[in-house]
Amino acid sequence: MTVICLGLFSRSTVLADTAGLGVDTSVVMLRMESGKDLQFSFNAKNQTKVEQLIHLEEKDITIGDENIVTFVEAAGGPSSWVVFEENDFVLEPGQTKKIEATLKIPKEQKAGAQLMTIISFASKDALPLEGPKVSGNIGVYTLLSNGEAQNASGKIESLTYAKFVHNSTTVNVVYSNTGDVQFVPQGRVSIANLFTKKRSEISFDNHFVFPGKKVTFTKNLAGLSSFGAYELKISFKDGNGQLLENSGYVIGEFFPIVLVLVVILLLFFGVILMRIRRRNSKENRTHALFGKKK
Repeated sequence: MTVICLGLFSRSTVLADTAGLGVDTSVVMLRMESGKDLQFSFNAKNQTKVEQLIHLEEKDITIGDENIVTFVEAAGGPSSWVVFEENDFVLEPGQTKKIEATLKIPKEQKAGAQLMTIISFASKDALPLEGPKVSGNIGVYTLLSNGEAQNASGKIESLTYAKFVHNSTTVNVVYSNTGDVQFVPQGRVSIANLFTKKRSEISFDNHFVFPGKKVTFTKNLAGLSSFGAYELKISFKDGNGQLLENSGYVIGEFFPIVLVLVVILLLFFGVILMRIRRRNSKENRTHALFGKKK
């Protein structure tokens, strides 16, 4: 079996990570056999100038679309398998501590268990010397999955963006995991100017996508010209290494005006060219007529 630990940061957790407590976001993958204990660990750092009271608690969870976490009340669930070396301790200002735990897997356990370590923290002093009291929660997610051959396939469900733009557009790609193991799809968008042929690439942010779930990948494309036209090529590589692509076109809001002006200019020069040809043709006929009379 495989245990995967990763940091999940909600809006409140990001604030906590920058203002109070931080954890390393490394992904740890360990192969194991059911019924055997497994040790795992991660680091927590006090990023404040005051002591922080730390409390560790394990929760059973499920993860839905867009990686939304729902806590589940389940007596004897996977959270009961985790034993920390210590659940309560104090972190000094700037101190980093390695949090270690043992995961006791029952012999009959099957893949698919999900749990989260909730790290609660609060300033030790009731009245901090300066600024508001810093407190919050950080979650470290743990998933048990089968260590055998797995399918990490996915697909692009939809691609949406504004077709007519001023100088930027936001690309939204809904990506789904069609396999049986979580993975981080590698996505990027290629932007090609149809006139200058200049091409650039931008990568999407990395997000885990869990089996049977969907995640929306968003990227803002800036620096587009209101007078230009562009081809967008979206590509995502799944956990199996298969590349999926989708494409479309973006047109600057003033491009239709430019196109109309170009057509008018072409028609204008076309009319002038036709008149010149008619005049030359008439002069040639006149010259031929007078040449025969002589």
